Amino acid sequence: MQPWVLNTFGTRRSEVEEILGVFWMPATLFATVELGAFLGVRKSFFVAITGDAFENGHLYGQVVEIHVWASAAMWALAANQILGERFRKSPMLSWVHRRSGQAMLGLFYSVVLPTSLYLSFKQRIDFLAPAVAAVLLDTATCTSYFLLRGWCVARRRRNSDSLALHGRLMQCGVLMSMSILPQRLLQLYLTCSQRFNHQANYTASILLTSVLFVYFEHFLDGPRGGVWLSCIGPDNQEEAYGSARASWLERMAWRSRWAIYAITYFCVRRWYVDAAPHGLVHHTTEKSVAHSR
Repeated sequence: MQPWVLNTFGTRRSEVEEILGVFWMPATLFATVELGAFLGVRKSFFVAITGDAFENGHLYGQVVEIHVWASAAMWALAANQILGERFRKSPMLSWVHRRSGQAMLGLFYSVVLPTSLYLSFKQRIDFLAPAVAAVLLDTATCTSYFLLRGWCVARRRRNSDSLALHGRLMQCGVLMSMSILPQRLLQLYLTCSQRFNHQANYTASILLTSVLFVYFEHFLDGPRGGVWLSCIGPDNQEEAYGSARASWLERMAWRSRWAIYAITYFCVRRWYVDAAPHGLVHHTTEKSVAHSR
């Protein structure tokens, strides 16, 4: 077992803890490469290696850079939260854990989440755009849900086990935010092997790696799905989710969310395209097709 895979809550390690432990190193490498690209060539690594096939204007590029820097800082704070056991347990240093947690949540909700939503709706996607956007929006939504529930559990602190449950929920949120890593790895492989054009590689990598949502039983029930529930524990559902069993309305909301994401994306994009000057939209579309070839 890798030394960075830490057992946070006792001798029994959940599947979420196992996966998150393996993801820390790839997340560090991914963030380092992306930040290095911004420092070196002033653009995202994947934008740089795809011949600007995903360029979408100066403002879009600025938002991408802000999102990458904020996400890297969030993951660094999350690492301190999850791996910094001595900060959590030391009476003298516990304030570091609390303050870094507050900073992480503040950074996520004030910068990472808004920029993620903006980029999900604004980015250029030539193939199966509503399906791709649905995966991106689900990542943002479920990450936000887990972090919010974790914060609520810590605030209410019903019993002596509440802080441990808070930690599990935060781990679920951080892992959900890292679900981009398998997609980026596959996109890099497809780009280097030159299988298709860059836009097709991107769509293929998103949809193929989203099969993991099915495998880990996230696809249907979202945060109440198998991998998350096994981490949280069946006995902790009421405190973690607000109810011991999902109501019919909540269950239908989670199960219909993919269609809701796709429809929302379609409507927002249609509103944006219809509101934009015709000449600008036509020019942008032609440029997108030319770059993706």
